[in-house]
Amino acid sequence: MVKKFQIMLTLVLSVMLLTLVGCGTKSTLRGSIVGTIIDSQTGIGIPGATVVTSPSTGSVITDINGAFSINDVNAGVYTVTAHASDFNSNSVTCSVDSGLSVTTNIVLVSTGGSFSRNILPIFTVNCAISGCHNDSAAAGRLRLNSYSAVMTGGKSGAVIYPFDSSTSRLVKRIKGTETPRMPLDRASLSTADQGLISNWIAGGARNN
Repeated sequence: MVKKFQIMLTLVLSVMLLTLVGCGTKSTLRGSIVGTIIDSQTGIGIPGATVVTSPSTGSVITDINGAFSINDVNAGVYTVTAHASDFNSNSVTCSVDSGLSVTTNIVLVSTGGSFSRNILPIFTVNCAISGCHNDSAAAGRLRLNSYSAVMTGGKSGAVIYPFDSSTSRLVKRIKGTETPRMPLDRASLSTADQGLISNWIAGGARNN
């Protein structure tokens, strides 16, 4: 009888102990991976980029500022990879500690962007519609309303040198390192727009 009581007491105590420690699982807290996907040319966050991890925790899309957050992540080492249209993908490795958040920023290098989607709208709004570089005005015989016209240049020759944005005269003009600055007598192009044009030229100034 005493032996049966001892066995029962041992079982009860064992169950109580397992309940207190959570069987070794509930005491493990999950962490998170947060960060920003950044354009190497402009230093600005890239919206709409896809971020995945290995081992997989699912995928997320960056917000309008290029920020992302992957929550409910087990402690461990992860490879975080970012993909975005018109950019090379890139990966970094990070370590997530139990219950903590780790910040991981990833820099992507542009493959040049799209002329029709990214570049022509900038030229149209800031250069052609304003009346300086269209078919009727064409200041300095430079028209910026089509791919062929942009690549033809003006009376002084080419303004774009594919794969070489730093010496392209158009880039120098919009950045104000060569005068007169463009757009003439108007506000400078935004840093983002300047970066898009530079990326496009550096990527080969493709007609895409």
